[in-house]
Amino acid sequence: MYEDIDKKIEAYLGGDLNSEEKKQFELIMSDDIELQKKVKLANEINHHLKEENWLSDEDKNSSSRKEIEDYIKSDEATKIRSKILDAGKRYKNPQSKFKSKRLIAAVAAIFVVALLSTVLFIRNSSTTDLYAKYYSDNDLPSLLKRSGQNDFLSKGIKSFKANEYETAITFFKEYLKENDDPILYSYIGISYLEIGNTNKALINFDKLLNSSSIDNSKALWYKSLMYLKINDTIKLRKTLSKIIKDSTNFNYKKAQDLLLAVD
Repeated sequence: MYEDIDKKIEAYLGGDLNSEEKKQFELIMSDDIELQKKVKLANEINHHLKEENWLSDEDKNSSSRKEIEDYIKSDEATKIRSKILDAGKRYKNPQSKFKSKRLIAAVAAIFVVALLSTVLFIRNSSTTDLYAKYYSDNDLPSLLKRSGQNDFLSKGIKSFKANEYETAITFFKEYLKENDDPILYSYIGISYLEIGNTNKALINFDKLLNSSSIDNSKALWYKSLMYLKINDTIKLRKTLSKIIKDSTNFNYKKAQDLLLAVD
């Protein structure tokens, strides 16, 4: 889009764009979510460098903002920031119109590169931690009452509990050939998820979701876990948002908490 997007952000935040350039930049930004995030992050760092209260009330509870703030306060970030500020003071031309706010915006634009890399690493690690925290096989419907009635189902449950997911899938599918039991799709979906086949996991979660089972809302939670596991935060937020639209949905409160954690 631009040869040097950081310089364009610097000029935008520093108030150095004319009205037409500003209008064009904002028009492009309105259709580019990643650019919006980068400008917002640079602006927040800008405020922090000026030692202002850079987090809005809305952002204070955001886990990603907390990660950013923690990094900015770290020894590594402090050293980087000090070096950039010192360099800026040494080479600043007193006769130019390079005002203080522009210097700070320039620092923010440079600093954001290192910061984004660090935050992305943190985010990828945190989704793994969140999956471990929120996934529980206790959320799966109980099959105990059915297990004694069918050999395929009993063997499927035994294999699932032993983490032998491919074998479990085979037994569950055999069971479904003669039994209309939508909750088995949850077990099959989780099994596929555990062996890394997210496409088939999604197919089975959707089968449960579109069924007439009283447990069909659980499918939204399983889909959320899947998106969490593969770090697809966009689809994760969309799915969690569907859950919290109805307080009767499965794991409604957990969905609220998780949505805040990945916001």
